[in-house]
Amino acid sequence: MNLNGKRILVTGGTSGVGLALAEALTAAGARVAVCGRRVAADGPQLLGGTPLTAFAADLSVPGEATRLAGRAVAALGGLDVVVANAGVQHLGDLTRGPAPEVLARAEEEIAVNLRSVVELATASWPHLAAAGAEGGAAAFVAATSGLAYAPKRTAPVYCATKAAVHTLLQALRYQAERGTPAVRVQEVVLPLVDTPMTAGREGATRKIPASAAAGAVLRGIERGRPVIPVGASRTLLALLRLHPRTAYRILRDS
Repeated sequence: MNLNGKRILVTGGTSGVGLALAEALTAAGARVAVCGRRVAADGPQLLGGTPLTAFAADLSVPGEATRLAGRAVAALGGLDVVVANAGVQHLGDLTRGPAPEVLARAEEEIAVNLRSVVELATASWPHLAAAGAEGGAAAFVAATSGLAYAPKRTAPVYCATKAAVHTLLQALRYQAERGTPAVRVQEVVLPLVDTPMTAGREGATRKIPASAAAGAVLRGIERGRPVIPVGASRTLLALLRLHPRTAYRILRDS
């Protein structure tokens, strides 16, 4: 896919991997809109020194992803690529009995990491299909994690939501192949990246810079790869094929 001139929406695009990707896409000639909870006002603005169209959006709220897609279409004149990158992770132990705060955090993870991706897909698909029907390449891209394949003990709900998105994307790919073959479905498998979400956390592997992750994602979108493993995720997916018990052991207490 030639990204020059493409109209692209990146959720969670005001910090971390999302912002780094929005910057890289803009540098490649794309017209990019992003969203975030802390955006002060909708409209063109500088984020990280890059001119972007930004929208305030809380994707944990039902209907917000649909409204966001509509605003992005209005601002960009359509959509060629949607990147569902927004995500939240909470650490928690579900085995200690009822705890309202644990359940509230779990509900937020499910809402942002899974439900909003479903909603965003349904809201954006007609626009992506229209872009594909006009002869251009279109794509629905969503970020999962190595933890979708080998979970860690301390974040069970986060791991479950990412595993669900992995399966969702597979099924979406089957549907797209039959109904809207011009729309690619791509999964980004992220490793541990140095972002605000991972501040103070270390894992079995060192964090990679958000800019490095964004560069790998951009290249994967350009090449149209169904699965885009980034950094250590490439090693993890290979290890899961060759020696799954070792992969599970490494990630279990990461």
